[in-house]
Amino acid sequence: MSHSASSAPVLPVSGLVTQKTYTIRRSTVLLGLAWLGMTTAGCGLSGWYVLSKDDLAARLIARETTRQYAYEDRIATLRADVDRLASRALLDQDGVEARVDELATRQAELESRHSLVAALADTLQAGGIVGASKAPLRPRLVKPEEPIRASGVTSFAPIMPTKPTPAPDSPGLRGAGDTQNAPWRSGMAEPQPPAQRVETALTRLDRALANTAGAQIAALRDMDETLRDSQKRLRGALSETGLDTDRLAAQGSVAGGVGGPFVPLKIDPSAGPFEATLSALQPRIAAVMRLRSLAEQLPLAKPMTGEADFSSNFGYRVDPFTRGPAMHTGVDFRAETGSPIRATAPGKVIAAEYSGGYGNMVEIEHANGITTRYAHMSAILASVGQSVTTGTVIGRVGSTGRSTGPHLHYETRIDDEPVDPTRFLRAGGKLAGLR
Repeated sequence: MSHSASSAPVLPVSGLVTQKTYTIRRSTVLLGLAWLGMTTAGCGLSGWYVLSKDDLAARLIARETTRQYAYEDRIATLRADVDRLASRALLDQDGVEARVDELATRQAELESRHSLVAALADTLQAGGIVGASKAPLRPRLVKPEEPIRASGVTSFAPIMPTKPTPAPDSPGLRGAGDTQNAPWRSGMAEPQPPAQRVETALTRLDRALANTAGAQIAALRDMDETLRDSQKRLRGALSETGLDTDRLAAQGSVAGGVGGPFVPLKIDPSAGPFEATLSALQPRIAAVMRLRSLAEQLPLAKPMTGEADFSSNFGYRVDPFTRGPAMHTGVDFRAETGSPIRATAPGKVIAAEYSGGYGNMVEIEHANGITTRYAHMSAILASVGQSVTTGTVIGRVGSTGRSTGPHLHYETRIDDEPVDPTRFLRAGGKLAGLR
């Protein structure tokens, strides 16, 4: 862009020196003004930049200082948390060790009780009182998932890093806040902490021991109920004999070689339900064992196999020879000649000979002053002094002595006084139905 400049008028002045005049174009003036403005603006911007940079540095320093203080506070808090967790872990370990010691003591006690209950059940089974299903099982402990040492437990204190590192102040990912607290959905359950697994295992172990203790008490109560029924039935069966079973002494017979010093078992009923149940069971066991032993010693078995076919009962009858009233001191079993005759109870043979009207006779002495006689034998198969058991064959059926035909004359005597043998045979029949 060009601009035209007009010249100034020149006046003639006489006697004066002529002066030169200069002209400045307008474009030059505008250019200078523009340069001056740009210089001033640059100086202002430079000053503003210097001032703003100092303020930014001050703010950055203040922010870093604040963050450092925050980090130090978080580190102190984490150290306090570590100390607290370590103390809690030690306390938890002491508590677990105490529980393990308690459970070990209970387990040893249960094993001792099991030995006692098992021995008791074996004794009752051997006597035919309690079935095999009544025997308790040996307690089986549930093993915990975490290892438990014999002298304590492993430490489950969490392992903390040596230098806690705070999370950076960075913006979270999109959607991270929605799933941060949710479990990982991979189809697998989150594993339990070690301390919680140990607590679960110990709780399960405690429950198993409690169940075993309850099963042992239940087994004792079942035994007591079975013994109560056996005692009632034994008394009812033995009452058929007309004997005072409380007065009669039961002589125990022991098979095999056993023995040793007598050491009584002391049971404190106030120690707990197991001891109370076992203490209440002892008198009933003794009573039932005594009644069964007494039943085994009484002549309750039949002297001949098969159904009893009586040809003459005990008591007054018409004598087959004189046809007059007479006292029959036994019972007669109809049988064929040569049929085996068996001892009706364990005892010792005190007579084996021909004896007048009895013909060939064997007499056996049993406990409590009871004897049995077997007469009219065709053959004697026992000898004096011989020990016999129930069912031992002692002779053969015949018709020797005062007899009209082959049969067995069988007597039961108490203190040498004849009593009705059918009372003992009825008791034996009832006991046979109980087995």
